[in-house]
Amino acid sequence: MRFMLDQAQTDFGRTVDRMLGAADTPHAVRAWARGERAPGRAVWGRLAEAGVTGLAVPEAYEGVGPLPVELGVAYVAAGRHAVPG
Repeated sequence: MRFMLDQAQTDFGRTVDRMLGAADTPHAVRAWARGERAPGRAVWGRLAEAGVTGLAVPEAYEGVGPLPVELGVAYVAAGRHAVPG
């Protein structure tokens, strides 16, 4: 059994990490704590536009998945950047 990410999965993780790094998630987290959801929703909107939310959705329902490893890679990056919500 192989428990390593392949090159495409590693590259995808780096891309999501860079995208979230540019999304000013600290501001979104602080706003979320104050009850302002718009900045956090904007971060999630960027993730959705990048196709992250479609990774768990089967192609029959207009998703690209199920791709659980890639979804996990994306959520690790989201956790690293403390994406709110």
